[in-house]
Amino acid sequence: MDIGSSLREKDRCRPDRTARGNCDTQCMAQIQKQSITVGSGRIVGDVSVDGGAVRGEGGPLRPCFLVPLTIMMQNRPKESMLAVTQITGRLCSDQNAFSQSIICAPQTESLTNGFRAHSLPQGTSFHTVYLRFSLTSAEVEHLEALRQSSKADVFCVYLGLDATVAGLRTHNEMVPDVEQEPSPWDMNLGLYSEVLPFWDSRIDVTLIQVEQSRWVTDVLPGLGYNRIRLLEMTFPPPLPGHTSAAAQFDKAKRALDERRYGDCILGCRGLLNMWERQLGATAKKRIAEVVAADRAWPEGDIRRDLLDTLWKEVGDVANAPHHPEGDVNAEIFEGRDARLVLMLTAALSEYLERQ
Repeated sequence: MDIGSSLREKDRCRPDRTARGNCDTQCMAQIQKQSITVGSGRIVGDVSVDGGAVRGEGGPLRPCFLVPLTIMMQNRPKESMLAVTQITGRLCSDQNAFSQSIICAPQTESLTNGFRAHSLPQGTSFHTVYLRFSLTSAEVEHLEALRQSSKADVFCVYLGLDATVAGLRTHNEMVPDVEQEPSPWDMNLGLYSEVLPFWDSRIDVTLIQVEQSRWVTDVLPGLGYNRIRLLEMTFPPPLPGHTSAAAQFDKAKRALDERRYGDCILGCRGLLNMWERQLGATAKKRIAEVVAADRAWPEGDIRRDLLDTLWKEVGDVANAPHHPEGDVNAEIFEGRDARLVLMLTAALSEYLERQ
């Protein structure tokens, strides 16, 4: 009895990296294969990634990018059985998979339980490992920004792989009429193996290709991207009395998280003031006039009224906590009010920065 059974390969296309014309364009674009080599370059198997099978999981709270990785081991005599015992994947934005191009934390899978990715005396064996790359909200946004910047119909990311290949010497096998060395462990404990890792195992960077339409239908919803977005913006440079505009925004956001809604809105007031100083706006020359002149908007342009109205209304609300003696009582503000003012301030900041 061998330590495992061969996994039949499904009736599907498995093109070589250099193949041309053997498969349709869609299959060629999605399935990529790389060899597993040991020592001086001896090929003992391969790994393949089907870009059509990747998907998103976990939603906005625990977004996860799932990559099915199929390991194929070539046949070998039973006495020189090989197995992949561990594999680590790094999701990267560059084909060289340098450390600076890593998109998220690497994912490592141990394959010692059952040694599923092992060679067989006859035929080849296949085992699929599901690499689940946990993503932060910022990493989801970065991944989506990479896709948005792609001009092709197929979005490409890269999978750097490190694998441990080991020789296996297996004991407690029930083989009739074959004399075996006595085992110190009861046969009822099942099979066990001596694991002898090879020093040098390599897999080249593997390409993951996903059709843009499939990414939208199968990946983004699973990552929760259809329910949440991040806004990236550039704040004004340091100004007199303000060491960092980003720190001012963080202060307002922290007040919101701590349910100090008046302080959150007051923090937004500081951001609006910083923009006015940066752009040279005054009471007589409002921010909308400054922006209109800079962007050459004609008289009567509806964008003048839009910016002027938003800036004035947000500014009036933001000033309310600073003047509790006025018509508006700062105590009335709720979480939704503070969040609205914070979001509008962020949106106005982003709008001004895109000059």
